[in-house]
Amino acid sequence: MKNELDVKYQSFKDIFEVVKSCKNLEELKEEYTLFESKREEIWEYIVKNTTTDEERSQYLTEFANYELDLWVDGDTKTLIGNVPSFDDDVYFEDIEKMFDDYGSYFQRYGCLSPEQVVSWDKENVMLVDEMGNVEIVKRPDVIVNGL
Repeated sequence: MKNELDVKYQSFKDIFEVVKSCKNLEELKEEYTLFESKREEIWEYIVKNTTTDEERSQYLTEFANYELDLWVDGDTKTLIGNVPSFDDDVYFEDIEKMFDDYGSYFQRYGCLSPEQVVSWDKENVMLVDEMGNVEIVKRPDVIVNGL
């Protein structure tokens, strides 16, 4: 099982590297969907191939730590991996404010918290809804400002 997991982990890491290098939201949506799918595949594999709760918990924790290591430098504890955004004038804090101002708009698309907003560009946001679907929708500030 360990060897098969190592192969799955490497595939997960490879997809992660592609996600980090995407150049636009459409490309990111496709690759991020694959990334999420690979994560689900690994979780399902662990659940199906473990026999005790303790073993399952051990492998799931190992995977969670593996994924965390992709996002954070182990020595400095700083964020090294990042899903790209494509509007340098908007930061996550701006998305949080947008979510506060237009919460019902986001909720319409199954996005119940700002953490579900994965990325954005000058016109759209990419979000993961409550069902795990990755969607690109028009940014509400763009709609309101008529841009």
